[in-house]
Amino acid sequence: MGKIAAIFGATGLVGKSLLKQLLDNDDYIKIIVFNRRLQNYNSAKIDEVLLDWNNIERIKNQLIADELYCCVGTTIKKAGSKENFQKVDFQIPIILAQIAEQNKIKKLLIVSSLGANAQSNNFYLQTKGKMEEEVLKFNIPKIHFFRPSMLLGKREEFRTGEELGKMVMKIFNPLMIGSLRKYKAIPAEVVARAMIKTAAENSPKVFFNSDELWNLASNLNV
Repeated sequence: MGKIAAIFGATGLVGKSLLKQLLDNDDYIKIIVFNRRLQNYNSAKIDEVLLDWNNIERIKNQLIADELYCCVGTTIKKAGSKENFQKVDFQIPIILAQIAEQNKIKKLLIVSSLGANAQSNNFYLQTKGKMEEEVLKFNIPKIHFFRPSMLLGKREEFRTGEELGKMVMKIFNPLMIGSLRKYKAIPAEVVARAMIKTAAENSPKVFFNSDELWNLASNLNV
């Protein structure tokens, strides 16, 4: 019998790649996509749900799946404040973990960040680290965090600093070998493939740093 996957953040870099790969994967019979704005996907395999965080019960009732993929994320600049940033990158994954526990979802897979650490002096990395710690408190059979380095791919919105960083990283990527490999910029489709592969292999591992994501998706032509 095929699996059902649920995705939050399907309009972002990793989320888009993840959705495409799940659609092409015969192991999945349905993909429930939660979006703030309807995308009107042209696929009978997709069940799109309009996302409203003010109506959690509606989300809970429709979030019935074998695997839950959380690919949400923003920046402080885009969010407008540290508080708004935390609502997305800290609170949303925790809310989803709570629902996953209640609905007995077997696997929760979350995109975090390389360097995530609750004790970090960097607010972004500290927030990601605290999120990981809180999510792990829930009783979910399998929880996996994916910690990519800088993501490569085309975003809907233009981020000047990120685009400059990508250009620099592309130059230095070939030099990042050995212990430096985890800092190598990574395409979103590689992260997505690693997430799906982890779910399929029923891995006991909780944290995956960027170099490990490359290894998991080593058969991708990137």
